Amino acid sequence: MFALAGMTRPAMVHAQDEPIVTTRHAVTIGTRSLRYTARAGRIPIRDNAAGDVHGQMFFVSYTLDRAPTDPPRPLTFVWNGGPGSNAGLVHLIGFGPKRIALPPGAKPGDGTRWIIEPNPGTWLETTDLVFVDPIGTGYSRPTRAEYGAEFYQTRGDAESVAEFIRVYRTRFDAFDAPLFLAGESYGVTRAAGVAAALETRGAEVRGVILLGLALPLGSMSPATQTALGLPTLAVAAFTNRKLASDLQRDLPATMKQAESWATTVYAGALARADSLGEAERDSIVRGLSRFTGLDPKLVDRKTLRVDRLQLGSYLLRREGKFVGQYDSRMVGPLDTTQAPYDPTKDPSLQNLLDDVMVLRYVRDELGYRSDLRYQGPFGGGYPPPTAFRGDWMSVKWKHAPGDSVAGEQALGDAMRLNPTLRVLSACGIYDLVCDYYGNIWSASHLDARIARNVVAYSYPGGHAMYTDPRAHLRLRANVAEFIRSAAALQPRPN
Repeated sequence: MFALAGMTRPAMVHAQDEPIVTTRHAVTIGTRSLRYTARAGRIPIRDNAAGDVHGQMFFVSYTLDRAPTDPPRPLTFVWNGGPGSNAGLVHLIGFGPKRIALPPGAKPGDGTRWIIEPNPGTWLETTDLVFVDPIGTGYSRPTRAEYGAEFYQTRGDAESVAEFIRVYRTRFDAFDAPLFLAGESYGVTRAAGVAAALETRGAEVRGVILLGLALPLGSMSPATQTALGLPTLAVAAFTNRKLASDLQRDLPATMKQAESWATTVYAGALARADSLGEAERDSIVRGLSRFTGLDPKLVDRKTLRVDRLQLGSYLLRREGKFVGQYDSRMVGPLDTTQAPYDPTKDPSLQNLLDDVMVLRYVRDELGYRSDLRYQGPFGGGYPPPTAFRGDWMSVKWKHAPGDSVAGEQALGDAMRLNPTLRVLSACGIYDLVCDYYGNIWSASHLDARIARNVVAYSYPGGHAMYTDPRAHLRLRANVAEFIRSAAALQPRPN
């Protein structure tokens, strides 16, 4: 089933122990040539009681070539979110040694063929990398349909990825490598759960990198959370030129004004919203209109709240446009019949990655060949759905009470088990899903024992912040420093 041109076909093995395809590569990043070994394949996830294989988890890894006497390099496991998204974006746009890109001057959707080129934002200079597709995404599947329920839930998902990491480290003798985890979007919640599972099993995690979802640590009141989201709405209004002229001149200055008003005025008003007088209520409505660009009539005078979907639907309504929820710089046609919100029509989720080029890269460059669908968040496989699916995994996923706080509890548990565990949390300022200011504020208001191990950043990008060249390189630099610092710590005694 799997072969690499010019290589001897591997000997046949049991179908549940598929061969891993190994290839050698080199890429030049700036002035540095990186020589590395790539592996691609599926690792079985076994039920421990009987050893039965319940799932096959696909991965692509990159290991920088080094001398046998060199110290172990950091090892970072990376995944995306959804739940239901494969690792394609973080792998082939974000952090792998090569990326899929459009030629200079081309635009997404204009018919230009994408190319594969060296990735200036790769993390491979700092850490070896393993890109993971959790069960149900990419080429990863349960071995029987009924096993899917084990994986399509918060805990089962995290525990199975932790088991994958254990098997990977066993197969490739990577126990001495300082261990890091990185997740984007729902992958933040997954990373928190995986960190807790690994620490509980005695595997030391040096650091966790969280992208595109607010830091799952600490707590804040609903009023504070709402107020801290206002600066993100202000960025969206500025970007689409809907603010008053005095706020439309300089984005950093406008962000500071919005941040100040949100914390010194808006948060306090929300906390006592039921007792506000009419004059003060009028003042808050005017402030919300000023910083969001929305007509004051659209602001609910009782709740004094503007949410991201309301902004997306009404900011450019006169122009018949909708503001992308994952990147407010991207707009598309407004569908006034759309209820509920359909992520498949969100302009900020369109044309991010060429699926055909992903397949060509995996098949031609890595030598891994499969007829399975490389599955993403919006389905499209056989048999076709009989009803609207939207994000297909949201239909399959078993949501349980308490899932919304599972990440906070899990990451907190991991940091209590390992007081040296470091965390880097990052949001894009154009991302309506991840409030950049709330993320930074939360990191600065943690318990001192935790806060010293946490750093938070904001970048000039959207949800997938690394699609912006400036944000991509800044993120690479921050992650490199974070990994070097955490990897240099003395390992915990066994």
